[in-house]
Amino acid sequence: MRKVYPAIGLLLVLLILWVTNVEAQQSSSLKKEPKTKLESFQAQTGTVIIKGYSDIGRISALGSIEVTAMEFTDASTGKKQKGIVIEIKESGRFENSDRSFIDYDEIESLLKGIAYISKATTDVTSLSFFEATYKTKGNFKVTTFNSRTGKISAAVSSGYIRPASAFISLQQLSELRRIIAQAKQKLDSLK
Repeated sequence: MRKVYPAIGLLLVLLILWVTNVEAQQSSSLKKEPKTKLESFQAQTGTVIIKGYSDIGRISALGSIEVTAMEFTDASTGKKQKGIVIEIKESGRFENSDRSFIDYDEIESLLKGIAYISKATTDVTSLSFFEATYKTKGNFKVTTFNSRTGKISAAVSSGYIRPASAFISLQQLSELRRIIAQAKQKLDSLK
């Protein structure tokens, strides 16, 4: 019987090493690669990056949505990159939050996408329920959908692994579109 205990101890050590290795592989595979020019620009190393930003607007509902206009400048080259950041904070017990970067050249198509899905009704499909979704490179997603009661609502989410979500009315979706348009105007006014 005494010879069994060292074998169990060795087995436990091997199991712990295996689990540690699996966890390390999983955490390294979860590292987020830059999907936008803004993310790539701010991830630079070995140079001074200046970040300028203006808070443009906020919507509160079942969660909150904040829109910020941003401009990054590489101090050594003068090269600039601009766009917006949309941060979503969930309400509730866990208060998850995440943010998405949206490059300047993607803002116009986002505005058009929101305008289109805002007008979606049950006649977009011959089935009972619909979802109309627009998604950016930075994983900001806007969806309109109908419920069993027939009411059309909207949801926004941000994030890769465990996205943060907020549920808003169609009127608030229209307000979000207006705020994003204001952020674009702010960026257009920059030198």
